[in-house]
Amino acid sequence: MSHFNDKAAEWDNEGKIKMMGKLAEKTISALQLKGPLSVMDFGCGTGLFGLEFADYASSLLGVDTSEGMLEVFDQKTKGEDRFRSKLINLEQQNLNEKFDLIVSSMAFHHLNHPDQMILKMKTLLNPKGRLAIVDLDKEDGTFHPNNSEMGVKHFGFGKEELEAWAREAGMKFSHQIINQVEKNDRNYGQFLAIFTKD
Repeated sequence: MSHFNDKAAEWDNEGKIKMMGKLAEKTISALQLKGPLSVMDFGCGTGLFGLEFADYASSLLGVDTSEGMLEVFDQKTKGEDRFRSKLINLEQQNLNEKFDLIVSSMAFHHLNHPDQMILKMKTLLNPKGRLAIVDLDKEDGTFHPNNSEMGVKHFGFGKEELEAWAREAGMKFSHQIINQVEKNDRNYGQFLAIFTKD
């Protein structure tokens, strides 16, 4: 995670702020959110995505594996008791908490076993709880300038693959492409997948 520690201080550039704001707005609209909810932002980084849900959150926990990113997150949320952060690798460690909503943006392509994470997150949800994942639609590996340096494990995810995760976890599933990123003379889709616990 040294890449993210190194980049934390200058992470929040105008392009990222705008993109995460747009993705969060589309996610909030699709979820038809009504608060107050206990929220977890998985792979929260500096909080650009998750903190957009503040109006609906009675509490918000940002989790990440990058200390540098969480330092920025903590700076932003200083003096706000309902916001906390936790340095944890959920692929290897467990969290003993429950949430009404778990959100995640552009983190799942960094996971070794994203399908297993769905199963774990189901256990962290309250009844009727929802998991909203935003990430890259299946791509050819050209989205990131350096996949290995940036910890990229998957070149996006297609709808069928996500649907299979939902089936395996026994969760309801919906999927839509909510944004297009133009770079390298091509378009990369970003999807929103919502997994609902019965």
